[in-house]
Amino acid sequence: MSSEQEHPSLRTVGDGLVDARRAALSAHEPVSHSLELVASVNGIPFINDSKATFLDAALGSLAQMTGNVVWIVGDLSNELDEGYVQDIIREKVSAVVLFGRSPDEMEREGIASVEHLYVTDELRTAVFLANELVAPDGTVLFSPACPSGNGFANYEERGAEFKRAVRDL
Repeated sequence: MSSEQEHPSLRTVGDGLVDARRAALSAHEPVSHSLELVASVNGIPFINDSKATFLDAALGSLAQMTGNVVWIVGDLSNELDEGYVQDIIREKVSAVVLFGRSPDEMEREGIASVEHLYVTDELRTAVFLANELVAPDGTVLFSPACPSGNGFANYEERGAEFKRAVRDL
């Protein structure tokens, strides 16, 4: 006799837990600053992922995007040279807009595969530039891949500034 036949209630309990998890996940509301759709501007989605304070989190968000992505990023990691990172960038990213630096401070090391790289000194300018760069079938993803800084106390404040800039488009 199989264990399922010996303990039919185990299967029922297990199914109930799975169903409860599915229900909880489907009822999950988007978290502020985590792949949050801020607005659709002329049919282009602007996504706030300010909570992505590390490269791996930003790459996970990029992997979920469809179409060409203009990626607004706050820092460039030396890990961008890694093969798997290069693959995601080649597949998903049409342009990178780096904010919070002047072009003079920028080192291009680590982003050899990014053909279209733009540098702005502030987030607001980065949003306006991304709006000009994005293709009609594209997406603007604000996923900084770095801790807060550049005048922001935390990712919430940084995400709120992104939202204000998008609303002003």
